[in-house]
Amino acid sequence: MRKLIRFVLLLLVIVGIGMAVTKLQEQKERFLALTEEEQRQFIADKLGDKVPEEKLAEIQDAVVSGIKGKKGWARPQA
Repeated sequence: MRKLIRFVLLLLVIVGIGMAVTKLQEQKERFLALTEEEQRQFIADKLGDKVPEEKLAEIQDAVVSGIKGKKGWARPQA
């Protein structure tokens, strides 16, 4: 009985991790499908009141250039 409970709990953990990975992948795909302006607005909505305006612009530039680099649009600046 104890082995069955451990197996079920392990199975639940594995399924939970799988669901979390799937959800993160879906969010990533939705973010990458946005235009550059929509991505900048999304970042501003999430971080706008937590960081100063200048820092927000730096973060937005870094994220957008990183995304462009991964998509093959431009090389990210080091």
